[in-house]
Amino acid sequence: MIRPGDEALLRDCFARARAHIFYREHFAGIDDHCMAPATDKTVLKPHLDHFAPGAEPRGIYLVRSGGSTSTPLVFPVDIAENHAQRHALATALLAAGMFDARTVALNLFGYADMYRTAAIIDDLLERCDATSLPMSSHARYEDMVAAARRFGPTHLLGTPSKLQLFAEFLCAAGTRLEIPQLLYAGEPLSTSFAERFVQSFGTRDFWSLYGGAETGIWAWSDASRKPGLFHILPQVVVEVMSPDAEGFGELAITNGYRKRFPVFRYLVGDVGRLVQRDGVRLLELRGRNARSFLLAEQHFDLLQFTALAAGAEAFQIQLRPGEQGWDRLELLLIDPAGKCSIEAVATGLAQLMCDVAPQVGLEVRRVTMAMLHHDSVTAKTPLIADFRR
Repeated sequence: MIRPGDEALLRDCFARARAHIFYREHFAGIDDHCMAPATDKTVLKPHLDHFAPGAEPRGIYLVRSGGSTSTPLVFPVDIAENHAQRHALATALLAAGMFDARTVALNLFGYADMYRTAAIIDDLLERCDATSLPMSSHARYEDMVAAARRFGPTHLLGTPSKLQLFAEFLCAAGTRLEIPQLLYAGEPLSTSFAERFVQSFGTRDFWSLYGGAETGIWAWSDASRKPGLFHILPQVVVEVMSPDAEGFGELAITNGYRKRFPVFRYLVGDVGRLVQRDGVRLLELRGRNARSFLLAEQHFDLLQFTALAAGAEAFQIQLRPGEQGWDRLELLLIDPAGKCSIEAVATGLAQLMCDVAPQVGLEVRRVTMAMLHHDSVTAKTPLIADFRR
């Protein structure tokens, strides 16, 4: 489902990419953009690992990827091109009603170790003539509450993981806030989390942004009225690779704003499809592509564990070094209502892991959100936390 002008944009972006040092080897011998394979972090990593901004003729914007890799990459972006994309996005967000001049936003996104989501959102807010309260995800919860009481924000911004921890803090303190609008990004928003946010923050409207370090932010959603559906920024092409019968497949993104350091057919690691609603082409997200881990020389897909934890609000798999050189798998469940039987889940886990059970320690526990592993930089909660490295 290609928009008018997308073919020309793909052709132009491919021409830039195949001439760039980052992609020359990957696209060697390919002249037609239609035949060009997708790209991902493995294509860029050898170049980005040795990239030195000091060798550039003029300054650049550097931003770190979030992701689940143990060695996050730092991506270079031309400053003027970055500003152009931000300006276009801010214009779209104003038109959508996400922000306006009366917005006062309590910003709890992350800003650390070159991971710059909080600063990116601050910039978008300023471009919308809005006010930011830049607390960051690393602030004390007491200070977040104090800022909210002092300045009366209209919007609360952050990853669902961090906002859930904030909500738990308010619940334990026996208090709540009244912030009518909530913007989340970086992770999906579960129904149970949304219900908690309504109770703890007084949320009435949910919004979402979508993008990443590699591509910039290029999509937005009115999540209250069209949950899971995202508008796509002009000059960005979304392709669905090898779609299934329902049209879902891995998403490959081409960013027409990024010319100096091209982004062509980049696999962002998510699954979605393109749909038409009221004559507008939208992106419907399904979630991350199937992820797996290696345990006792066998691969296990994350989807195999999703069914085991179906009754929980959330879960996390933690992989740790065990005794006598064996590995240990802990399945942690967020299940405050006690809907999951720990014994039943443990039995199912043992059956799933039967081939490797003699070499692997297994445990199922019901825990609080605060007991999960949270990335100290991104404020996200990975579904798989591997501490064996």
